[in-house]
Amino acid sequence: MMNTGNEKENSIIVFISDERFRYHTHEILSAFFPAENIVYLNENILSPAGWYMSLYVQESADDFNFTAEIFFDGDIKGKYIFKATESAFFRDPEGATLLIRSRKALKAKLYDIFSYIKNKQLPWGNVTGIRPAKMVNSLYSLGMSDREVFSELIEKYKVNDKKARLVMNVARTQREILKDAGRRNISLYIGIPFCPTRCLYCSFTSNPINKYRSIVGEYIDTLIYEMKSTEELLGSGDISIESIYIGGGTPTSLTPEYLDILLGTVRSVWGKYGIAKEFCVEAGRPDSIDIEKLKILKKYGITRISVNPQTLNDETLELIGRKHTSEQFFKAFYQARNEGFDNINVDMIAGLPGESFEMFKHTLEGILSLSPENLTVHTMSIKRASDLKKYSGNYVLTDGDVVEKMVEEAYDALTLSGYDPFYMYRQKNMLGNLENVSYTKPGFESYYNVHIMEEDQTILAFGAGAVSKFVLDGVIERAFNVKNVEEYIKRKEEMIDRKRIFVYNYLVG
Repeated sequence: MMNTGNEKENSIIVFISDERFRYHTHEILSAFFPAENIVYLNENILSPAGWYMSLYVQESADDFNFTAEIFFDGDIKGKYIFKATESAFFRDPEGATLLIRSRKALKAKLYDIFSYIKNKQLPWGNVTGIRPAKMVNSLYSLGMSDREVFSELIEKYKVNDKKARLVMNVARTQREILKDAGRRNISLYIGIPFCPTRCLYCSFTSNPINKYRSIVGEYIDTLIYEMKSTEELLGSGDISIESIYIGGGTPTSLTPEYLDILLGTVRSVWGKYGIAKEFCVEAGRPDSIDIEKLKILKKYGITRISVNPQTLNDETLELIGRKHTSEQFFKAFYQARNEGFDNINVDMIAGLPGESFEMFKHTLEGILSLSPENLTVHTMSIKRASDLKKYSGNYVLTDGDVVEKMVEEAYDALTLSGYDPFYMYRQKNMLGNLENVSYTKPGFESYYNVHIMEEDQTILAFGAGAVSKFVLDGVIERAFNVKNVEEYIKRKEEMIDRKRIFVYNYLVG
């Protein structure tokens, strides 16, 4: 494949001589070039246009040697020769340990190179994983002090001071919840892959419910069948359910009748195992909420709901395809309060297309005026499967520095208002290379959200696109459900079979 000039204008072209190093290279490039397409060649080129990097890898008995050349519009920005070896390296019989360590060393070195070339320090340094709090919790488990953990983050991973303190605060808030993890404590996830409309930035398994109205009933029947069949596999297993999380999509896009059937079945199938801490439903879209549905949620003992505007600027809501107004959000929130819901999460997004810092601050202040128990601040991510990625040239993306200012404003305002950060995660192609953080009033932490991020608890998951996660003694196995709704209905027995061996090995045996 040669560069013919037909690649998109905002691309970075890359040649890597050893495919084993593509993933870790891609992680760093995505951090420095979040909105660009990264195009990989199978041969080097002589006259590159735009950003171009060639990476040659040579393997010897004891190490890997790298030569990286980086160009912009044909002018060389730097040639770097380095070796991924250190005293802690050792070669196991298959060479896997050396390969893993070399990948990490390459990633750290590429971060240093691009940081120098672009004269830019990323807030998370060379940390590219989606679960930074899990990494910090593992450092604490080694007996490290706060000072030692902070030093590790700053010196080894090049994380800046603010992010180091943020992730350490998240880890501290999680400690009591993580103590409850164990083989017999599990959680459930139930996926409803329907929404009133599909948002511009969305990459989840979500389908416009009006288009799929004719098979919603069949989907609910299949979902119930999958839950009942999986529960039968447990037999008399000594299991305790710590939390149930019904997400999507938007579960409240279901009609009141289907919502009643679903929640009634969840209670009848899983009630005997107890629901110790949390029963959550994402009522995420304000245009999907009404008094009748809220009463149904209350009837079945839902303890936590999400009501998510993402922004309180109506022009942005229209742009991103939300099809509701800020006024509808306030109405839905007050209705939920009036129906007795005393644990409400609200989501907002920093860096929505066309939004300024002042527009973000307007949303933040408006949500804080409601005093929700949780407020989750997402950073705009250009997700591969989203319409925003597909049509990115049609939208004005917020500059990374402005997004960072938004996120810092949220942290300052929320912590000053008595909220603590309690879980976080990161995604590829996030503007500003930032993070998603959920803040809580003390005592209102979401158990499910902490466990799903820290991967310390088995989670049985049901529905199209759902992923079950089986955890035992540090070993994690996953069972995936197909994403397509029609395929999920057609292959329901296969979805159950995918769980079967893990249920026996991790929960029953």
